[in-house]
Amino acid sequence: MSTNQIQTTLTAIESDLRVKIGALPEMQAKLMDQHDYSLCELIQIMTEVHLCEHPLFFNLMRLDAARCQLEIGLYGVCSDCENEIEAERLAEDPLEQRCANCSGQFSRQHRQELRLNH
Repeated sequence: MSTNQIQTTLTAIESDLRVKIGALPEMQAKLMDQHDYSLCELIQIMTEVHLCEHPLFFNLMRLDAARCQLEIGLYGVCSDCENEIEAERLAEDPLEQRCANCSGQFSRQHRQELRLNH
């Protein structure tokens, strides 16, 4: 996929996220001025209204990471092992941050951490 195609895909994801985030009751009062907030500003506002555990916050963080990676030429590179993320994984989820192997390891480790914390 070309950089322009990736950029177009990420822009579409961002537009969808902005609509969904703007519809959250906790965010409506904060976003009343119709200011064009940057991703960083949206992340900050969602943090302030205690939405860090919301799935939209998680996707906003992943979108921000994907945009940063694209800017520095590392889009599609696994955040753990630095190998290329499989094309089919990126096609399925353009915000993917890990290759299949590292994603599996991360999930197993995260599940173990959850068990230890409860």
